[in-house]
Parts: sequence; structure tokens; C-alpha cells
Amino acid sequence: MRKIVLLVFCVVCSLAGYSQNFDEPKGKPTVFIDYFKRSNDSPFSWVEGLRNTVIEGIQKMERVILIDVDAQDALRIESQRRSSANISSGDDNEMDRLAVMEQLGAQFIVTGQVSSMTAAYKTRDGKGYYDGSVSYTLKVVNAKNGTLIGTKTFQHSGLTGGTGANKEEAIANTIKSAVYSMRDFVDEYFKMEGTILEVNSEKKGKAEEVYINLGSMNGVKEAQKFTVYAIREVAGREAKKEIGRLTVKAVEGDDISLCKVQKGGEEIMKAIRDEQPIKIISREQTLMGGIFN
Repeated sequence: MRKIVLLVFCVVCSLAGYSQNFDEPKGKPTVFIDYFKRSNDSPFSWVEGLRNTVIEGIQKMERVILIDVDAQDALRIESQRRSSANISSGDDNEMDRLAVMEQLGAQFIVTGQVSSMTAAYKTRDGKGYYDGSVSYTLKVVNAKNGTLIGTKTFQHSGLTGGTGANKEEAIANTIKSAVYSMRDFVDEYFKMEGTILEVNSEKKGKAEEVYINLGSMNGVKEAQKFTVYAIREVAGREAKKEIGRLTVKAVEGDDISLCKVQKGGEEIMKAIRDEQPIKIISREQTLMGGIFN
């Protein structure tokens, strides 16, 4: 009987060395998207089409809870008014709108400024067509204090543009690129952060599969990439060092996913055994980020 108890104790201690304590991850952030600013030479209907496409692209990432101000009575501005004037990002007093959005639960706000929307007439092989070009900037603002978190400018033209038999068709085809551009935008400003729960399998002292504390509740999908960092405190500051990389193999719940260790299996194993804090942060899903990183 004593041998059995001792054996169980050893197994438990061994498993404890493959897991670590962690803080519960936060769920999806709530993001409000405001009306886009525009110049007089950018038709209202074109700008609305672009904004709707941006919304579609962000929603497809399933990374945030996206709220359209047009669906909120306290923030909605009639389309007739928006189409007749170069309004600010929704109304005359942006700070008042910011306060209302925070009261309604916004953590972040996305605003847009359209720089240009043009369709140039061109010919090819004796046939005429219109070539679209769209330029705009998105800003991410902290709803609590109005601090600008970041700005990203997009240009859809040439290879990322679109053509059509008329100007409207060319612009409509051009703004389709915004759906794909939102992948990089969301990856950059709405990253997922968590930690490793435990090692699921290891070989020769190297972690091969691990469980993380992020899942469907956070917007994790199969093939999502993560960078693994070892965390330490230096003079009261958090210092992090990259020690590995993961790829999600299966999302197994609201807050749990199984990942394959792509790089740094030995370093990850050592950090867990040494009970060193670990943080994982999502990385870009673009061609370079998704395949070669």
C-alpha cells in the first residue's frame, strides 16, 4: 500500500512539472466602429460601401465584439445628414460621442478617414474600362481616456485595386480588398494574449504539444500562430524573451486549445520546469507571418 501511495505521489509531482499557474484570459474586447470622415469629392455611397466592407472584414476575424454606431440610438446620425455634410467622425462633438460609447460598453473605438476614392478611365487592347483607387486611414482609440492607440493607412490600387465598366463598378470591386486588409489590422491592434496550461506531449526533453488557455471565447481558430515568451522582472519592468512558436492544432473549448510546438520545444520545457512565467501572443496570419514565421 505504501508503494502505491508513493507511486501516485511521484506521478502527480511529475505532471506538476509540466504545467504552470496562470491568470484567466480576458474575453473578446468590445469595439465600436464610428462613421467615416470623408472629403466632398468622395461620394457618400462609396464611403458607406467601404465602411461596410471594413466592418465585414473585422467581423470575419471573430476576434472582437464589433458594435456599429449606426445600430445605437444614442449615436446614430441620419444618412441624409451624413450625406449632405463633411461631418466629423459622427457628430460635432467627438468627445461627447466618446463618452457615450464608453457608457455603452466600448473599450476601443475605430474611426476612419477616407483620403481619396477615384476611378480613372483607361484602355487596353482597344477596350475602355475604369481602374479604381481607394485610400483611407483607420485609427484605434482607447474609449476610456481617448488615447490614440495606433493608426494604419490602406491603399487599394493596381494589384490590390479593381476595375469595372463604370466608376461605381470599379470602386465596388476595389473596396473588396478591404476585407483581406482587415486581417493585418486586427492582428496588429487586437492581439490575443494568454499562457501555456501544460505540456501534452514531449520527446527527449522537448515539448511537442501544449495546451493554452485561449479558445473559441477569444476568437482562436485552427492554424492560428502564437509566439511564446519567457517573462521576467527587471527593475520593476516586465522583460520578455522569445523562446518558441506555436500553431493551433485544435480548438477544444471556450478557453482551451491544443497547439503544436513549431519552434523552441526545449526552451519551453525548461521554462515550465523552472516555473518561469510564460506569455503567448498571437502573430500575423499573412503569407509571411503565417507560413514563414
